[in-house]
Amino acid sequence: MTVWNPQYKTLDHWRGIAALWVMIFHGFGITFNKPLHPLVELLKSVAAPGWLGLHLFFVISGYCIAASVYKLSFKNGSTWNFIKSRFWRLMPTYWLAFIITIILNLVSSPFNQTNFLNSFPSSLQSWVGNLFLIQPYLNVPFYVIVYWSLVVELGFYIIIAILLAIRNNINQNLSFFIAIILGLSSVFIPADPRLGLLKYWSEFLCGSLVFIALWASNHNHIYQRNLCLIVIMILGGLGQYMTFAHHQPNQILFSSVFSIIIYFLYKLDKHIDSLKFIKWLKFVGVMSYSLYLLHAPFQGRVINLGLRFIPLDSPMILLLQIIAWAIAISFSFMFYRLVEKPLNDWRHQRAITKPVT
Repeated sequence: MTVWNPQYKTLDHWRGIAALWVMIFHGFGITFNKPLHPLVELLKSVAAPGWLGLHLFFVISGYCIAASVYKLSFKNGSTWNFIKSRFWRLMPTYWLAFIITIILNLVSSPFNQTNFLNSFPSSLQSWVGNLFLIQPYLNVPFYVIVYWSLVVELGFYIIIAILLAIRNNINQNLSFFIAIILGLSSVFIPADPRLGLLKYWSEFLCGSLVFIALWASNHNHIYQRNLCLIVIMILGGLGQYMTFAHHQPNQILFSSVFSIIIYFLYKLDKHIDSLKFIKWLKFVGVMSYSLYLLHAPFQGRVINLGLRFIPLDSPMILLLQIIAWAIAISFSFMFYRLVEKPLNDWRHQRAITKPVT
């Protein structure tokens, strides 16, 4: 029997788009409500919805984790194998980025005329919360505000691990049913940092459903494929209902539309991946985790420094933004090459050489 290869190469391109969109959005963080030069305003209009890039990441993550579980099933991998793999992928790289950000704050504290002690988390509770990505549950602030999504991502892994345990020990259909019910219910969950792993589960589920739909299509399971696509559309419709009927902002419609798009683009995956003029997007996508971790600390300092000398209504703000992007991407690339990639290569090598239990 031929095993279907779930690799979706152009998801790296989408990661690149998402990472850059989020980065330029954060570049205007303190100036969104202030008038800027018309040229800069044009760029700001593109950056304004950049927070949606994060929701592209949620969908992509859902697909990739479903693919990871699929591959693990051929190795008779356990829930514990999945948890270890996700831990080594997420946490060591995050911890080193966290340390680099603290060092950066220490170095810049004399120039900002701030107490160097303010460069550290303010309490033991804050240290624990930020080190283990449990800030909302300890009611402590994020050391870097953009890291809130990592708490959500970690929550996704926990839910998948539970569903995987149910699938392996009880019943696969029950696991799928619980995932769908949880996804439909999550649309109605109010905005609360402590409920983030549930609130955004529907978007993660959309990505997983794309994976299942593509698998089903490859195996001519038309009913399963159609069911997955229908559930994605229902999730989008429920999200839009919550937005209009209850004035509760909900990004699930955006995520569901993106999910349908990548489902249909899969047939063009090899062709799109071969296009040379967008290879740079793939490059950014491959290092997107490093860029996400470090863009705010580096980009923010460059922009804050520049705003001390450049008036907000000057077209030079555009040049300042470009310089900030270049510095953020450069340091993130070095971090990727020296930290993230070696750790990820080690993780994969460990999985190959160590028997699955």
